[in-house]
Parts: sequence; C-alpha cells; structure tokens
Amino acid sequence: MPIKKNAIKYMRVTAHKTEKNKIVKGVVKSAIKKTREAVVAGKFDDAQKFYKEAQKALDKAAEKNIIKKNTAANKKSRLNAFVKKAFLSKDEVKKTTTKKAAAKKVTAKKVAPKKKVAAKKVAA
Repeated sequence: MPIKKNAIKYMRVTAHKTEKNKIVKGVVKSAIKKTREAVVAGKFDDAQKFYKEAQKALDKAAEKNIIKKNTAANKKSRLNAFVKKAFLSKDEVKKTTTKKAAAKKVTAKKVAPKKKVAAKKVAA
C-alpha cells in the first residue's frame, strides 16, 4: 500500500475510473455482439438497428478516450463490412437459385499443345 496521501487518493481515483471504463467497454462489446448475432440469425432489420447502436457506443468510447479513435474506426469498418457481406449474400442466394434453373451446361474447350520449334543454326 502507498504511504503518501496523494498516492492513496490516486489509487481511489484510478479504481473509480477503471470501473467506469469497464462499463463503457461492456456496452461496446455487447452492442457488437448483438449485431453479429442478429446477422448470423438472418434478422437484417435488427442487425442494422444494432449496428447503429454499436456505432454510437464506439464513438462515445473514442470520445471519452477509453479506446483510441483509430480502433473505433477499425471496429466500425469491420462490423459494417460483416453486415453488408451478409446482406448481399442473402440477395445473391435468391438470384443464384433462380439462375441455376435456367442455366445451360457449358463444356470446357480443349487446347492443343504448342509445337516445339528447333533453333536455326547461323553460319559463321
């Protein structure tokens, strides 16, 4: 334990700040988790709503210097890409199932091997 009064006070302040930071980080993590779970479950309306909440939580955490601004930007970017990819793949599945029924079989063309050309001798 510290002996000086200033160090004792600093420990109290640090403990208080740590608790506040844990709460904010927990809100961020749960918002991201809710978004990912909604995407996996296929609930895209909920996923978009949860993504906005996660974005807001990340911005607030970055504003309070709990996480760095670049870290918040990276997490938002990755989460957005995850949601978009799932949303687009949902649309692609619908499009490909209708195209497969109408598609014809295409066979690959055979390529003839190249002939070897002998080098010409030059008279000196």
